[in-house]
Amino acid sequence: MFLLALAIAPGIAICLFIYFKDRYDREPKKYLAVSFLLGMLSTFPALLVQFLAGDVRENATSHFIVTYAFFAYIIVALSEEGSKFLMLRLYAYPKKSFNEPFDGIVYAVMVAMGFATVENIEYVLHYGVQTGVIRFFLSVPAHASFAVLMGYYTGRAKFTPRWSFWLMAKGLLIAVFFHGSFDFCIFLQDNEHVTRYISTGMLSFGAFASFYISFRLAMRSLRSQQSISRKAFENNHFAD
Repeated sequence: MFLLALAIAPGIAICLFIYFKDRYDREPKKYLAVSFLLGMLSTFPALLVQFLAGDVRENATSHFIVTYAFFAYIIVALSEEGSKFLMLRLYAYPKKSFNEPFDGIVYAVMVAMGFATVENIEYVLHYGVQTGVIRFFLSVPAHASFAVLMGYYTGRAKFTPRWSFWLMAKGLLIAVFFHGSFDFCIFLQDNEHVTRYISTGMLSFGAFASFYISFRLAMRSLRSQQSISRKAFENNHFAD
C-alpha cells in the first residue's frame, strides 16, 4: 500500500498544483478527470510501439549511440508525447471550456500526469522505495515540464488559427526533444562501450540538465499564460 501511495502521490500533487494555478476560470472537474484517465489510457499505444520496436537496452553492448538516439527520441519520446498529444488534441482542445491559452497547460498536464502515474506505478512496484523517491523528484516532474511546454503552444494554437498547426507541431516537437534528451542520457548508462569514455555521473548530469532546462522554460511559460489569464479576467472576458 505504501509503494502504491508513493507511486500515485507525485502525479496527484502536480495536478492539484496546476489546478490551483488556474485561478480565474477553472476547468470543469469532470473534464480534468477524464483527461487524467485518457492520459492513463495513452500508455497503451506508446507501449505497443515500444514493444514492436524492441528495447535496445536488452542487448546494450551490440548497439551504437545512433541506435540509442533513435530509440530515445523516436521510439520512446515520440510515441509517449505523441500519445499524450492525441488525447489533448482530440478530447480537450475542442471543448468550449478551453477558452483561454492557459487551458492548454491545464489539460496537457492532466493528460501527462495520468500517463506518468501508470508508468510510475509500474516502476515503483517493481523496483521499490528508492526508485519511487527518485521518480517523485525527477521523472514525474519531468513529464509535467514536457506537458507544460506542449500545452503552452497548444493553448496558443487554439487562439491563433492561422498558425495553429505549426504551433501545435512546435509544442509536440519541443516536448519530444526534452523527453528524448532526458531518456537518451539515462539509456546510455546501460552501454558499457559508452561508459568507458563518458562516466555515468556525466550522463546523469546530462539527464538532469535536460530536466532542469525544460523545467525553467515550463515555469516561464506558466507565468506567461497566467498573466494573460489575469488580464482576461480583469477585462471581464470570463463574465459569461
